[in-house]
Amino acid sequence: MNFECLNEMVKYIEENLDCEIDFDKLSQITNTNLFILERIFMFLTNMTINEYIKKRRLSKAFEEIRNTDARIIDIAFKYQYNSAASFNRAFKRLFGITPRECRKGIGDYKIIPIEYFEPKKEKYCFDYRLKKLDSITLYCYHVSSKNFRDFLYKIKNLYKNVQPTEIYEQFNAIGMYGIFLKVDSTYNYYLGSDKYFPDLEKFEIEENEYAEFRLASREQNEIVNLEKRISNQWLPSTNYDTKNDIKIELYKGEYCYIYIPVK
Repeated sequence: MNFECLNEMVKYIEENLDCEIDFDKLSQITNTNLFILERIFMFLTNMTINEYIKKRRLSKAFEEIRNTDARIIDIAFKYQYNSAASFNRAFKRLFGITPRECRKGIGDYKIIPIEYFEPKKEKYCFDYRLKKLDSITLYCYHVSSKNFRDFLYKIKNLYKNVQPTEIYEQFNAIGMYGIFLKVDSTYNYYLGSDKYFPDLEKFEIEENEYAEFRLASREQNEIVNLEKRISNQWLPSTNYDTKNDIKIELYKGEYCYIYIPVK
């Protein structure tokens, strides 16, 4: 059995969360004895297949309770709970809040992402919340290009030229923004802050709802790894889609905050 088979199994589970999961089908997809499959899954994820299914069902229920007007009891039945009491107990055990509190907007999003198997895969817990940002006026350096490789080269040179300056020190002191924005076929990058600098270009961050991810590091390789996980694991695990081709990074203290507009 390889990782591709495990990912196919996870895909089957994800497509059937609202109905009964056929465990014999899981064995068939992976061409593996169910007992051995359970042991492999436990070794890789530290949970049984059944525990994973329950957590994914509750995660989907969380999203529907928070984002739709569907009755909570109907959502419970949809995700294979036969009583409100058993659903409420399981929901609170996983998320620390009741379904009714979730409906009221209490608590951050803490869904269990879709498992994705790859060699030397590390377990990852997303530190994020949904947050509405008011419009923000930034004053920035700006580079752009229609060629992506040229675009990356310009960003590298921008940092090389700006880092020795006093303005860069001020950016770091008050919070520095890095904005990636694609408009039509042009890639744009803005580097700046919300402090007024008369010689810098003005850029407006639109008021919107964002998924805010916090990373306790400013190392570029760790930021890139997190962004890959957001695309490959977090987004497919939710009902969200990015609203446009923009990504916001905020460097503040020892942290990097990544903002993804969602709908």
